[in-house]
Amino acid sequence: MPDCTAFDVYQPPPDGTVVSIGNFDGVHRGHAAIVAALREHALRHGVPAVGITLDPHPLAVLAPERAPPTLTTAAERATLLRRAGADAVVVLRSEPALLAMPAEDFLAHFVRRLRPRAFVEGADFNFGKARGGSIETLRQHGARYGYEVHTVDTFRAAELASAPRISSSSIRQALVDGRLDDANAMLGRPYRIVGRVVPGDARGRTIGFPTANLSDVPHMLPQEAVYAGAAQLETGELHAAAVNVGLQPTFGGHRARVEAHLLEYSGDLVGQHVGIYFLARLRPQQRCESVAELVEQIRRDVARSREHFAAETELRAQCYSL
Repeated sequence: MPDCTAFDVYQPPPDGTVVSIGNFDGVHRGHAAIVAALREHALRHGVPAVGITLDPHPLAVLAPERAPPTLTTAAERATLLRRAGADAVVVLRSEPALLAMPAEDFLAHFVRRLRPRAFVEGADFNFGKARGGSIETLRQHGARYGYEVHTVDTFRAAELASAPRISSSSIRQALVDGRLDDANAMLGRPYRIVGRVVPGDARGRTIGFPTANLSDVPHMLPQEAVYAGAAQLETGELHAAAVNVGLQPTFGGHRARVEAHLLEYSGDLVGQHVGIYFLARLRPQQRCESVAELVEQIRRDVARSREHFAAETELRAQCYSL
């Protein structure tokens, strides 16, 4: 069964659905709480729990210069939402005509198509033109359309300092700031990017540390630094990896890149897609005065990467398809 269906293609059952609408970027712990409630109400009504994800982010259409970078693609969101408990995931294209609909028209469009028995949303949910619709708007029309409205309280990362509100924006900011541990805690799993391996300049190979160089990465990159990571191959294999995000300061690099040295791996990955899970931030980028000094630093990075990989006992269960 495919993980997601286009909005215009999805056929709801005669008895209707229970739905939750959002961008769901990252499918973090707050989203998981919404999906848990979604599933609970769907089971009570005896209908499917349907997550509706808008793609791309509405700002990518309305104001591209202000659009946030992507944490997860639509396909990844579908996989993660289904893993969290959604019976079906419907992808709604963020097209100008849709985003220009007044809230009442937007709501009518959904009701006609999905026959919702209930909406389950975060308390700050907005919809329609200029985000003019709210939870109160949903409630005002509930009797008319015959649906319930349920809200889920803001979810906080209680284990972190100041117990921050979990949101896609707070995760992006943590990645920008180099607070990978915070980002991973809010996600509930290690942050992942995916890219296609392309030929590099072979500098890593010449000093004994060949790297997979990633291109066409649709995801937000974390702060430029060196990370302990895990590389997920198309075969499903997982390998510990020392990952560099950014320039190559020792060699005078000026172009940002992502390169990963896979431990205990010697194959050719060019042309294949590889996922990189970021397990820990090891250090900032630094310029070494010599190649010998660089080699010693990479050896330390590799040793620490191996330790972090070994400590991630739940990683394989948290992995999801490329």
